[in-house]
Amino acid sequence: MILSFNTPSRSAVSFVIPVLFAAILFSCSLQLKASENVYDQLQVTDLEGSIVDLNTYQGKVVLLNFWATWCPPCIKEMPSMQRLQNNFEKDQFQVIAVNMGQTATTIESFLLNREFEFSLPVYLDEQGVAFRALNIAGMPSSFLLDPEGNIIEKIVGAREWDHPDNIAVLHSLIRSGSQSD
Repeated sequence: MILSFNTPSRSAVSFVIPVLFAAILFSCSLQLKASENVYDQLQVTDLEGSIVDLNTYQGKVVLLNFWATWCPPCIKEMPSMQRLQNNFEKDQFQVIAVNMGQTATTIESFLLNREFEFSLPVYLDEQGVAFRALNIAGMPSSFLLDPEGNIIEKIVGAREWDHPDNIAVLHSLIRSGSQSD
C-alpha cells in the first residue's frame, strides 16, 4: 500500500506518479535483511552517547525522519513534524528524528538555539549506518513504519507533515492496525 503524504504545493498527479516510481525503485534496491525490521538494522545513540534500542517503538506507527542541521529543508519541516506528533498519543504514533553524521555537541547547540518547539526524540547516527542500510539518497528522508517496524513508505524531501490529509491517513492506519490485534 502506498500512502501519499500531501504537501499543499503539489497536485495529486504530480506527486503520486513520482512516489509510485520511487516505491518501485526502492523496493528493488532495499538492502534490509528480509528477516529483520528497520529497527534491527539501525545503530543509533541518544545525545548522551547511550545506545538506543529502537525496538522499544514496536507496537505503534512511527515516522522515522533522517535530517542534519546543515539541511535547510530538514529544518523547515521540523515544526510540522512536532505539530503532527501533537495530534496523536505517543502510544499510537511517534515521530523520531535521527541526525545523520553530526556530533551530539552540534545537535545540542542546534536544539538550544532553535526558534520553534521541538520535543521529539532525537537520536544520532554518526557512522551513517542508515545511509547504507536504508539506501538513503538525500535529506530529509523519512520512513513510515508499521507497528512491527516494517516500511510502509519511503518519503524523500520535506513535507508539511501536519497537513490534514496526512493526519487523516495516519488515523486510518492506526485504526486499521488496532483492528488487526
